[in-house]
Amino acid sequence: MTTGRRRRSEPRRSRWRFVEAIRRDYGRLADDYELRWQTLNRLVRGWVLAHWPDGLAADARVLDLGCGTGAFLASVAERHPGLELTGLDLTRALLTEARRRVPSARLVEGDAEAPPFDDGTFDVVCALNVLHHLHDRQAHVAVLARLCRPRGTIFFCTFAADRSLAMRAADLWLKRRNPGWRGMVSTAEAERMLARDDRVSVRDRAELAAGFWRLQIFRIERRP
Repeated sequence: MTTGRRRRSEPRRSRWRFVEAIRRDYGRLADDYELRWQTLNRLVRGWVLAHWPDGLAADARVLDLGCGTGAFLASVAERHPGLELTGLDLTRALLTEARRRVPSARLVEGDAEAPPFDDGTFDVVCALNVLHHLHDRQAHVAVLARLCRPRGTIFFCTFAADRSLAMRAADLWLKRRNPGWRGMVSTAEAERMLARDDRVSVRDRAELAAGFWRLQIFRIERRP
């Protein structure tokens, strides 16, 4: 007979194993991560910076959830010096590289599903290609809305699973091969996720292509 205590603790153990898988996989990739994904990451950074909100205060606060090697934060720092930059990532090896790239940023080792920040802390919140690692996708939208101040800006980017057979095949292959890969979402599913939370409103969206990879990216306003 399974006890209630065992049933309650099992999801926690499962989540711990999942987090450790992500740390292990990205730790191995830390040295050449940007080289492997440079085209895709450059496209995402370019779109976000082209849609950057006007009129931010000189000391506005920016959060990058899943900041990786810090390449995006470094681009923001170069384009908009003076902003207060924060990055969060699970993987210590990636954060070591981020500290080299953007020494002015506050970099935190932590989980994007439970970020250790107060409500409404940030003027701009970015979650760029994080969703495929998360257990609760709808809760991720709630996290982004919670962390962003009213009338602030959220940038959300994730893979578009339904845009080609190659994308669907890649998703299936990565689920089998990589224990830290939870899976992509379709464009319709991403739009439904955002529509369910009445604290956010989509202002711009686009689809980006890098090789056979397809991304969907959104600029979102945090409603008052």
